[in-house]
Amino acid sequence: MTTLHQPLTETELLAALRTLNRSGLRGGGRAPHKPLLLLWLVDRFAASGNSETRYEEVAEPVGRLIAQYTAAVSTPDGERAALPFRLLETELWAATDAFSQPLPEQASHRRLLDLGARGRLRPAVEELLGDRRVRDRVRTLLLAEAIGSDTGTGTGSNTGTSADTSAGSSSTLEQSVRDALPPAEHRYRQETRRVRDSRFARAVLPLYGNACAVCGFSGRIGPAPVGVEAAHVHGHADGGPDVVQNGIALCALHHALFDQGVLGLTEHLTIMVSPHFTHTGDHRGPAVTALAGLPVRLPADPGHRLAPQYVAWHTEHVFRH
Repeated sequence: MTTLHQPLTETELLAALRTLNRSGLRGGGRAPHKPLLLLWLVDRFAASGNSETRYEEVAEPVGRLIAQYTAAVSTPDGERAALPFRLLETELWAATDAFSQPLPEQASHRRLLDLGARGRLRPAVEELLGDRRVRDRVRTLLLAEAIGSDTGTGTGSNTGTSADTSAGSSSTLEQSVRDALPPAEHRYRQETRRVRDSRFARAVLPLYGNACAVCGFSGRIGPAPVGVEAAHVHGHADGGPDVVQNGIALCALHHALFDQGVLGLTEHLTIMVSPHFTHTGDHRGPAVTALAGLPVRLPADPGHRLAPQYVAWHTEHVFRH
């Protein structure tokens, strides 16, 4: 990894997170250990303003996350959190023993406990994470990196298997990370989450005929739409407004791919597919690639269509060029 110089820019941080040195899965897959540790640290920082933590605080909750979202890992249960804690890139993270001395290169779970090991994200990283917009972009990227690994349980754009469950996997993982925080910090995350306005969905979905603007899916149970969601183009967590010009109806799969930057929109409202998207398995992966250049379905009233400033925001901040 390229050394990150002070001051660290948002672009450098995101690039560093995409190029974490990850291995350890049988068959050569990319292990999710580091993204999962980082997700936990980012949420801890959001809750307390400080990422400093002792290994004994990390070992059980992060080890449990790794066990939950990694089926093909060869690491013994007790060592799962030890590996990312000890091996996370020093450009991002500083880990020492209780006396601020470097950790032994091969320190085991038990050895880290005995040494009183502790770590903290670098000041430049914490400074960037102080901006909620950057923090949410980091969280979105790490969720995609963790689920996109060869986990065997999660799914994502890099695996192409059971892709229609990727939205559920992402939201489940995000909830699992929050649940892994200490109780006081979990309460903080619950209390500070911006409340979504249900009127937004009720306003947006009928404009699109309660159907996905990408694929036309329009499931129902009785009169109620199911599997189709009102997506914010300028992200809700990043301050995007609850106005119909910032909303688009998407099925659960295409909503997840849109939020993770696999799908984007041009200024002419045709679909872009990230050049970083790969897939294996059945027809669903190629079906995503084939969306490139197609127009999205739009509301009949031009005044209700997507506003250029929100599309531009998504292109700049979310779409993976």
